[in-house]
Amino acid sequence: MKWGAIILTAWLMAGCVPRQRLDLDTFYAHQPRSILVVPVVNESPEVTAQSVFISTISRPLAERGYYVFPVYLTDMILRDFGLVEAGHIHQMPVDRFFELFGADAVLFVTIKDWSTKYLVVASSVVVSMEYVLKDAKTGLVLWENQQTYTHDSGGGGHPIAMAVAAAINALVTDYLPLARKANFMAFAPPKGLPAGPYHPEYKKDHERF
Repeated sequence: MKWGAIILTAWLMAGCVPRQRLDLDTFYAHQPRSILVVPVVNESPEVTAQSVFISTISRPLAERGYYVFPVYLTDMILRDFGLVEAGHIHQMPVDRFFELFGADAVLFVTIKDWSTKYLVVASSVVVSMEYVLKDAKTGLVLWENQQTYTHDSGGGGHPIAMAVAAAINALVTDYLPLARKANFMAFAPPKGLPAGPYHPEYKKDHERF
């Protein structure tokens, strides 16, 4: 009885611990309206990860209330200036993007994981990205986050059948919806981006972060 009371008390105290709030002072000081997404750095061994991912990034940002520069047009313009390698682009002075595009902020994304992991009779498909948003004039970091989304397969049944099913599932898994879900999770409260100027909650959702 005594131990039960202790455990219950600890559980209640844990539930009362205040959630650590994001430090968004710099973000709110600059209040970006437009976001430029530059080519993505791909640290995974999957060569198609970059092209699949970039097609999923604009919608969740737009739905948070920001104007997003068309990602494919951005890539074409950068290529016209001889800027092709994503790693090199990420090292450029950020104000250069303001000069070229007039964007308020620049989003740098690094793909950390984009893989399938086999666990005997199951498989796990993982996408993991790191996001850094910088002010285009000063280079100050306005917001950053890291998001992982995992899709698991496997379950009850004959071990051999389960292993075959897991392998087939891994082969046919479409990474596109996984990356899309990861992006929506990354930009949503409580760790995502505050609502932008084209969202009805603009300047009204501070308490959600």
